[in-house]
Amino acid sequence: MSQGDQEKSMDKKEIAEEEREKMLNAENTKHTVASTAPDAESEDQKPKKKIPIGGIKMPGFCRTKSKEPCKDDEGKSAEAGEGDTTEKNAKENEQNVTSEKTNTPSKDAKEKEGRKGILDAIKLPLVSVFPRKKNKEGEVELGTTGTAGLASVETLDDTTGEQNPIGNEDGMETIRLDGDAPDGIESPKQHFLVACISAARRNMFVLVATPCILISVVIIICIACVGPRKGASQLVKDGNFVGAVTSCGPVQGVTEDGAFAFRGIPYAVPPLENRRWQPAEPLRKIEYCWPNIYQAHNSSEVCWQWEASGRWIGTEDCLYLDVFTPKVRYDTPLPVVVMIGAETLSGGSPGVMQPSAKLARVRDMVFVRPNFRLGIFGFLAAEPLSRATHLPTSGNYGLSDIIAALQWVHLNIENFGGNKSSVTLWGHRAGGTLVTTLVGIRRAKDLFQRVWISSGSAIFPGKELDASEKLSAQFLNSIRCNDAACLRSKSAEEIMDSVPETWHVGDVGLPEPRETTSRDRRHEWLVLDGAILQGPVGEIWAREEFSVKIVMGTTAHAGAPLKYLTSNTTLNSTQVEKIVRESLLGTTGMADEALRRYNATLEGLLSMISDIRVVCPLLTVARMKTNISFYVATQPRGQFADPDSDAAGILGSYAARTPAEKRHVSAMQQLFNHYVWHGEVAQADRNGVKRVLIVGQDTLPDRDYPNCDFWIGKDIVPTYGRVD
Repeated sequence: MSQGDQEKSMDKKEIAEEEREKMLNAENTKHTVASTAPDAESEDQKPKKKIPIGGIKMPGFCRTKSKEPCKDDEGKSAEAGEGDTTEKNAKENEQNVTSEKTNTPSKDAKEKEGRKGILDAIKLPLVSVFPRKKNKEGEVELGTTGTAGLASVETLDDTTGEQNPIGNEDGMETIRLDGDAPDGIESPKQHFLVACISAARRNMFVLVATPCILISVVIIICIACVGPRKGASQLVKDGNFVGAVTSCGPVQGVTEDGAFAFRGIPYAVPPLENRRWQPAEPLRKIEYCWPNIYQAHNSSEVCWQWEASGRWIGTEDCLYLDVFTPKVRYDTPLPVVVMIGAETLSGGSPGVMQPSAKLARVRDMVFVRPNFRLGIFGFLAAEPLSRATHLPTSGNYGLSDIIAALQWVHLNIENFGGNKSSVTLWGHRAGGTLVTTLVGIRRAKDLFQRVWISSGSAIFPGKELDASEKLSAQFLNSIRCNDAACLRSKSAEEIMDSVPETWHVGDVGLPEPRETTSRDRRHEWLVLDGAILQGPVGEIWAREEFSVKIVMGTTAHAGAPLKYLTSNTTLNSTQVEKIVRESLLGTTGMADEALRRYNATLEGLLSMISDIRVVCPLLTVARMKTNISFYVATQPRGQFADPDSDAAGILGSYAARTPAEKRHVSAMQQLFNHYVWHGEVAQADRNGVKRVLIVGQDTLPDRDYPNCDFWIGKDIVPTYGRVD
C-alpha cells in the first residue's frame, strides 16, 4: 500500500474515533467544543432551507475526489485504485495530505479538511446547469458559469457563506456546494457545451424571441407560396391575345374593348357520320383534344337551321361555344350567364342573344353562348334511330348539347374568371322553352343555380316516344330510308330538303277553328324520350321542389306575328274586328267580350294574340310555384313591346331614343343584374300578394296581369299557347 493510501486510511480512522468519542463521551468533551458551541447553537436556531433531493451524503457512495475510499474498492490493489483515479485527483489528494501534515489535528482543521474531502467526493464528470462565481476569497459561488458537482445538493445558510455540515443519527451529512476544490487548486477547464448553455441562459430573451420571429416569417412565406398562385391575370401576348386553360388543352383568345373574347371553343365531339343523331359526347378522350394552343379567335358556324326568310344555313360540325370575360384570373370569380337563344326550335339561333366582350366588362360578368343542334338534326325521333340505339330511344339531341355545354362550363369556367357555383341559365323564346324543360331534370342537376326564362313556350312535350316516331313517317318517306345507316349516309342538304314544311313553325295569330281538331296531329320537336325527359314537364314542375331559383317573364307583345311589327303595317277597327270574328273566338261566341277588353286597334289585336299565345300561358306556369317572380315588359320599343325588347334591353342592344325608353332599359338591367349577382328580385313583393312585375319606365308590382284570368276561365289558355 502506498503512503498516500495509508494516510487516507489514518484520516478515516481519526475521524471515526472522534465521532465515536463525541457520541459516547458528550459530557466529557464539552470543554473541547466550548469554543464552537455558540456557533452550533446559533446554527441550530437559524432556519434552514429545505434540503433538495440529492442533498444527503450517503455513506459508501462512490465519489471521484473523496478521501474516503469506497467499501467495494477497499480490497483492491493500489495499482487498480491509481488506474481508476485521474491524474488531477491524485495531485489534489497529495496536496490535501501535505496540508494535513502541516496543520495541527484540531477539530476545526479536521472539519475543514473533511469538508474539502466531501466536496471533492461529490465532483462528477457531469456539469451543473447552475452558474457560479468566485467570491473574494477565491471560492466559487452560485451565479456564474463554472464546473460543479451534482445540482441541488446543498443547504444554504441565510447569513453566511460558510459550510455547515450537520450530522444525523444514521451517519448521513447535509453538505453544501460553496466550493468544489481546496484553496489554491484551479477549477477544471470549462466544457464547450457548458459555455453554450451558460450563454443561452444569459441571453434567454433573445434566444426565445429570435425563433418566434423566424417561425412567423417562415409561416408568412409558406402561406404566400402555398396559397393560390393563380391570382394574377394571364399575360396578354402582343397586346392582342390572351391565354386560358381548358380540360382538353390551352386556348388563346383575343382582347376586345378592354375585355377578352374566346370564340369557337369545342365543348363536345363533332356529331358527324356515325355520331349523327347521337347524344352529345363531352371531350373526355385524349384523341379529341389538341396538343398545341387552340386559337379561339373567330366565331364558329351555327348548326343547321331554317331562317325566317325560308332558306337554311349552318353546318353539322357546330358544337362550339363562345366565352366573354372581363378578366382571365382565379381570384374573385365572377357570376356566369349561359345564354340559350333561338326564335323557334327549327332555327333563328342565337337571334338577339349575342353577348360581347364590352358587355362582359360593363356588367362585370362572364357570358357563355353555346351552339346547339336544332330542327331535324337536334330533335328527330324516328323508329330506325331508336332501333339502332341501346337503350332504344331517339330525339332531344339538342337538349343533350345544352347539358354538355353546361358540363363544360362547370369544369372549365373558373379558368376564364367565372364562378361555377353562380351560374344563371338564361333562355329566350325557343331557348326559354328548352331551359324550362331542363329545370328539374336529373342530368342537369347542380349545373346551374339560377334560371331566367324570357318569352318561352308553356306547351311542353306530352307525346310518348312511339307517338312521335309515327309522326316522323312523313320524313322517312321523303328521305327514302328505313334504317339508321341509310339516314346517316345522306348529306345534310338532302336531309334539310326532306323536312316537311308543316314542321316549321311560322307566324301565328289568333287561334283558328281548325286547331281544335288538329292539336293531336301537330308535330312537336320535343318528345318524352325516356332518357332526358322521363315525364311531362308540367307534372315535374307541379310535383317537385327545385333547388334552383327561377324568374319568368315576357313582353306585352311577345306573340305578335312578324308581319304586324313592320312600321308600314296599319289596320283600322273594321279590319281588326273581322280578324277577331273569323278566329276561334268568333266561332265560340267570345268575340264581343274580347273586343271590349282590348279595343279594335292594331295594338289591341297584338296584345290579344300575345296574351293567348305567350303571356298568360307563361303566367300559368309561374303560378305552379309560389317563389317564382313573373314580369311583363310593357314599354314599347318604337310602336310595340316586341318579343325581343326585354332581352335587347338587358343586353344593351336596345336603341333607346326617348327618356321613357332609357328608363325602361335601366329598369330591365337593374332587375337582371341584381338577380344574377344576388339571386333575388329586389322589387318583388315579400308577402307574395303582388306577384307580377310590370316593367315600364319603372318596375311596379301588381296583383295580376289583366285579362289572363278571363282566358284561363274560358279554357283558351294554356290550351292554345305557342308550341315552341
